[in-house]
Amino acid sequence: RRVREGLCGEVGLPGQTDKSPAELVGERGDQGEQGVQGNTLDTEYTQMQTYAFHSQTNKHWTCPSGMTEIRKGFSFLYFDSSSGSGHGVPLSNPGSCMATFSIQPIMECTTYTCEVKGDDSSLWMPVGDIPDNMTASEYYPQEELTIGSGDNDQSEEVKKFISRCTVCESPSTVMAIHSFTSEVPGCPEKWEELWIGYSLMMGRDRGGGTGVQLHSHGSCLKYFTPQLSARCVMSGSSGEPNCHFMSQDQITAYIRAADFVDEYGTGALGYFDPELKTKALSRCVVCRRMVNVHI
Repeated sequence: RRVREGLCGEVGLPGQTDKSPAELVGERGDQGEQGVQGNTLDTEYTQMQTYAFHSQTNKHWTCPSGMTEIRKGFSFLYFDSSSGSGHGVPLSNPGSCMATFSIQPIMECTTYTCEVKGDDSSLWMPVGDIPDNMTASEYYPQEELTIGSGDNDQSEEVKKFISRCTVCESPSTVMAIHSFTSEVPGCPEKWEELWIGYSLMMGRDRGGGTGVQLHSHGSCLKYFTPQLSARCVMSGSSGEPNCHFMSQDQITAYIRAADFVDEYGTGALGYFDPELKTKALSRCVVCRRMVNVHI
């Protein structure tokens, strides 16, 4: 014989207890399972970026820890065509790191022909690790160094004074911070220092040059040098392809430290003046966003 289930009764009255609410709390439960790992800047969600790093020496830098090397090359600044037009490459851009050194990396093309013009020129970054007891004019070659064949080829001597570069792939952002004073700034929280340097604004020679964006690491040079460019031409006073490092037309512009006081009112500082590097120039730091911290 089957018995049917009866109807549900009404909700009863609240129970009563002589314990306080605090006494009704149960014991602590067991430890829960570990949660899903949070995202950091080195996860699959990161957009990789590529940067060029210029050593200002004739040796290639290795990529900073956590970055992957893509290629190595020579530090290129600018090319100038016979038509008067030219093009500069920002130093932080991978395009500023040319895989090979060539005194004339361009060919001019019109509707009918393509040719290399004799008055085209290219600017390259020279090494900047000049000994403290030498001026730029004492360190760099004074004469035009010819590029050719046989006994006249001085290309290897030229390369000794051309900066090397490395293109690296990075999982995080790299940026420069400028103090605009003689004090070296620090990196923000969750950023790490790569190097400190001097605040660069522009480098140029006859025909043109290249400027820098102040947020990019190319605007912070590790080594101070008054000579940012070496100029190479297809023909010079010797009539042969050559490079020279002491152009009278070259200008390198740095940011002046706002807290610098010119006590003598001359507005000029000699290369060996101790105040030049310690007080007169703005300092900077290149920072990288840490990849092993949670976003």
